[in-house]
Amino acid sequence: MEQRYFASGQEFFYPHAGDPKPPENTKLLLLTHGGVCTTGTWHRDWCIGWLPLPKRNMEKEDTK
Repeated sequence: MEQRYFASGQEFFYPHAGDPKPPENTKLLLLTHGGVCTTGTWHRDWCIGWLPLPKRNMEKEDTK
């Protein structure tokens, strides 16, 4: 089975290319030098891009 890649909406911010720097001490989506997306706090030694976490919609989650 072929694995697909789905992406839309926001793009990663790349501080080394002049984009805004990430907020300090904040959990974010991080893009590593190896192209892997993970969560954590910014660390310039192994991160090349960042994005805020997606916002939850609590109304849609309530399925009662």
